[in-house]
Amino acid sequence: MDELTSLGLILLLALLAGHLVRALRIPEVTGYLLAGVVLGPSVLGWLSQDNLSALGVVSEVALGLILFSVGSVFESSLFRRIGRQVVQLTLVESALAAAVVATGMLVLGQSWQIAFLLGAVAMATAPASTLMVVRECNSAGPVTDYLLGVIAVNNVLCITVYSLVAAGIDLTSPASSSFFWTLYRSAFTFAWQMVGSAALGFLLGLLLAKWSAQVTEGGEMLILLAGSILLCVGVARGLDLSPLVASLAVGATMVNLTERSRHLFETLAGTDPPFYAMFFVLAGAQLDVSLVPTMGVLGVVYVLGRAGGKFIGARVAAKRLGLEQSVQRLLGFALMAQAGLAVGLTFAINDRFPAIAPVITTVVLGSVAVYEIFGPISTRFALVRAGEAQKAKPSARDPIKM
Repeated sequence: MDELTSLGLILLLALLAGHLVRALRIPEVTGYLLAGVVLGPSVLGWLSQDNLSALGVVSEVALGLILFSVGSVFESSLFRRIGRQVVQLTLVESALAAAVVATGMLVLGQSWQIAFLLGAVAMATAPASTLMVVRECNSAGPVTDYLLGVIAVNNVLCITVYSLVAAGIDLTSPASSSFFWTLYRSAFTFAWQMVGSAALGFLLGLLLAKWSAQVTEGGEMLILLAGSILLCVGVARGLDLSPLVASLAVGATMVNLTERSRHLFETLAGTDPPFYAMFFVLAGAQLDVSLVPTMGVLGVVYVLGRAGGKFIGARVAAKRLGLEQSVQRLLGFALMAQAGLAVGLTFAINDRFPAIAPVITTVVLGSVAVYEIFGPISTRFALVRAGEAQKAKPSARDPIKM
């Protein structure tokens, strides 16, 4: 099937799947993912691996738009109000998830390298599917505020911890040529990935903020935004930076430098549903459901350990911070989804540590297939039970207004 036919089929089946699951009170994003699973190589095979590779750029651009939106969480007035609590919540829930998973792997006899890498990957919470559920529910309130703040900080923290673990493995490897050379290479790679990505996003955010002051028409605003995100993702890939961090930095810079940012986010919210639908269908097509039965005990420990660590960590941290009862009881449920970053880190592990990659690949990709189907359902449950769903109409609010 050629790529144009594939895109048309993806959009139409995403629309159909969204309507079907809505009748079952299931998030639309779960319907998109299930449609992708059915279309993909795991079931019908209408979307082949060649199709998925050719359409990969669509997923990257869509993820860039999503992270741009998440970046608005770093608005200075908002982050001054809840930033300290968000950082503490993220540290506790992420650390506990990592610790539980790593300990479980060590108890099952895995090497410390596998245990620590799986612990680092377990920290990640998917921003894309989580944001999609928030938007679908038109959610607003304390749980939504902290949820969006946590997923923004969480992904940066996850990349940082993975980089430190990978550097530690390199430094203790018998094959490393020189301790100081390995240390320098690891430190440079980490600094380049984090500082370089943030700097790229900041520079493009400055450009976007400056130029947006000269643009008044909605169509031109979209052209400016699309060009900026495409440039951000493309340059990040070309320079071996993180498109995720760079896109996040563009949104964070934009929201703090111009009063027109709200208009830009509102314009984006009204025009990006096709990108979101394509992103999640393609993500579902890449889920290999055949890996779920092969996960074994390691996979069960990973799934339950990560879920338990995040739920308990969020609850304990929210209670110690004296946050609202709804945040204490329900925030953990909203942190279950896991996809893009976890898969990306798995691919990075395959390239960097091929000797131990097969175990990690099976466990993480099998678990992602579970989390991406049930994670959005758990997030929707949290938002509905908190009484924050349907508090505002899409046309009247920013997609992630707090």
